[in-house]
Amino acid sequence: MAKIDASRVETLRRARGFSQRVLSEAAGVTRQAVGAIESGRMQPSVGIALGLARALGTTVEELFATGEQRAPRASRIAAGTIGGRPVSHALSGDQLAIEPSESLVPSVFVAGCDLAVGLLARHASARSRDSRVIWLTMTNRAALAALARSEVHAAILHDVTTLSGARQLRDFVRFELATTRAGWLVRDGNPLGLRGAADLSRTKARLANRPTGAGARRLLDEQLRHAKVDPRKIAGYDRELAGQLDAGRAIAQGFADAAIGLASVARVFGLQFLSLREERCTLLVPRAATRTHEVAVLLDALRSISYRRDLEAFESYDVSRTGEQSA
Repeated sequence: MAKIDASRVETLRRARGFSQRVLSEAAGVTRQAVGAIESGRMQPSVGIALGLARALGTTVEELFATGEQRAPRASRIAAGTIGGRPVSHALSGDQLAIEPSESLVPSVFVAGCDLAVGLLARHASARSRDSRVIWLTMTNRAALAALARSEVHAAILHDVTTLSGARQLRDFVRFELATTRAGWLVRDGNPLGLRGAADLSRTKARLANRPTGAGARRLLDEQLRHAKVDPRKIAGYDRELAGQLDAGRAIAQGFADAAIGLASVARVFGLQFLSLREERCTLLVPRAATRTHEVAVLLDALRSISYRRDLEAFESYDVSRTGEQSA
């Protein structure tokens, strides 16, 4: 693997106005890891490199040194306001491919890693003439932190009461999105015969992991502890992929054999799904912002028949309470 251009990482971070802590949370890694990478003391894994590239709005290739001086790549920024304060986020390569080129339309930012977030962003953008909704892929922990710092308008999280920052939830209003199932994602037909965490080391299965702070990572670690499996003996445990779709794609393309993920991801990539538990998806918005135009755009889409119909089409979401305000 080529070496990361440490100065390039720091240059892009500063250009985005990010501190090391902000970058670490957006990329799903520790602040110490960002510092070690920028100082050249650590070479990141492929998963960490992918997370850094996504958070910085660039590609992994742009972060690798080639021995030649690179011309800076132009990037587009999506801008909006939160509480009267301007906020902007660099668009990733995937977003650049689908977002319209106009930059004067204000953006509404919603964070989360569930496919339901992207679907909500698409429906909300289609229903609003004066704003567009941008899906920012983040772990549960990073999304909650971004919401608390007023860097996004809303966040969609799994099982919010299990988060370390749950004491902050009194500052937010919660709306039901859906319930779904989390479990093991394996290749169609389950050729390795995986049934649980104990089989990972027995079969030498390659794992596609999620970053610390992700609900899938928490569930994986719970399963490993219960099975008394040493994570260091699992191939790919340190291979961290930023989003749910990244993990599913890694298995579908043969780069990994198993991951913890959602039933909807298994359906998208034609994978076999071994259910572990039900998870509740919740939309959080700041209590002070419930009557703003940006939140109204999101709630209008969330409560629409078309959104519920499209979400239900995944055949892995219970939408019977979608749009209801939680107690």
